[in-house]
Formats: sequence, structure tokens, C-alpha cells
Amino acid sequence: MSENKTYKLKSLSLIESNFRREAEIDFSAEIDNQVDIDIQHTLISGDVIISLKVDLIGKYKRKKLFRFTTNYLGVFEIGNEDILPVEKFVEANGPAIIYPFIREHIAGTSLKAGMKAVLLPPVNFIKLSQDNKAKKATMKN
Repeated sequence: MSENKTYKLKSLSLIESNFRREAEIDFSAEIDNQVDIDIQHTLISGDVIISLKVDLIGKYKRKKLFRFTTNYLGVFEIGNEDILPVEKFVEANGPAIIYPFIREHIAGTSLKAGMKAVLLPPVNFIKLSQDNKAKKATMKN
């Protein structure tokens, strides 16, 4: 059984940022944003390191209009107070702390690119974690 811990954000770094858009985009059209989120983590000497990568593709019909790939790395110090198991923190809480920085980065970059602000929707990381576990369980069967 794992111990419960507290966590303190030590650093947050932009690791990857790729953006590409078509020169001509009709912003009056209904653009379908497809978002893929990948969470990786590792434990190193009292710290938990979480990589949160977001891949966002904006499409109209079947044509890709723009694409963002953004990866942030958060380093969290693990404290001694009993609050939350590490497994729960890396699945939901840590990514939820990092995600607003990715949202801001994508919104700012889209404005600088002469587009309307691309606003990522809020994400329920607890539900995302549960869905990913269910998907993995289904794939095993």
C-alpha cells in the first residue's frame, strides 16, 4: 500500500512547442478541434516528474487547418505529510496543475498567428484517467 503525500511544484518547463497553420483559414466555418492528451511520469529521488503533452488538430471537414503539439514538464517535490497517494497525484492532480499553462500557451500562440484564440476545453483528469484504464483493460481482453 502506498503512503499519502503532499506535493510542491518545484519547476515547470516548456519542453516542446510546435505550431503550423494553413495560410488561408475561414474562421467563420465550424472548426473541429481534436485534442489528444498524453501523460507520462517518473519518480526520481524524492521528486515526481510529470510530462503532459497535448496534440491539438483543428479541422474543417477533412482538411487540417492548424496543429499544435505542446509538452510541459512539471517537477514536484514529494513532502512527508499524508494527503494523497503518488498514483492519484500523477494521474489527475499533477496534470491538472500543468494543463492551464498549456491552455495559455496555445491561446497566446494562436493569437500571435493571426487566428482567433484557440481555447482548449477544461479537462476532468480523474475521468480521463478512469477512461484510459478502462480502455487498457478492454484492449487486454
